Amino acid sequence: MEQEKKKVQENVPSLTPPMRLDDEWSRWLIGEWESSAESDLPGFKCWAKGTGRVKAELGVGGQFLVVTKQGEVAQLSDEYVQHLRQNMHAPEDEIEKLRKMKFAEVDYRTIDPRTGGIVAYLFDSWRCVATGTGTCDGNKEVIEWKWSAGGQGTSVRTTERVSEDKFVVTEKYTLLGGGTMEDRARMVRKK
Repeated sequence: MEQEKKKVQENVPSLTPPMRLDDEWSRWLIGEWESSAESDLPGFKCWAKGTGRVKAELGVGGQFLVVTKQGEVAQLSDEYVQHLRQNMHAPEDEIEKLRKMKFAEVDYRTIDPRTGGIVAYLFDSWRCVATGTGTCDGNKEVIEWKWSAGGQGTSVRTTERVSEDKFVVTEKYTLLGGGTMEDRARMVRKK
């Protein structure tokens, strides 16, 4: 009887939430950032460039770093537009929509209090949903993502701090058809 009681007590979760997220990386990232980015598709180096804004803040009672991104296409490569016209037979109005496309994303990131590893969730304006796990070591955070809903495949996002007011992000996607896509972004602190 006493052993059963002890087993039950060991399996009851704590009713006290962990301390607020207060790791050095999260504290540094909090603020507003301006971004510029470019993307490569198989056969199309720098097919698109974009610009945007990023806001990082603590949310959900201070337990998660919430990173909200808003962006838009700034330029499509002539080579990619030609491909859309000739090989994909895309109508001009669809190409024009792509040239003016806006996008958004929100990431929820925290640290697992049991393991110290990063746990992350992502939702974007293409109705993609991703779950991620990763590590942060000094000036570099690496998160491996598994995509579902509107997105498929996996990716690895590496975020590197360049200075107190700059960081770079490289994300390499493994697509279901076996191809890869790579995005590169530069962020500069605004606030």
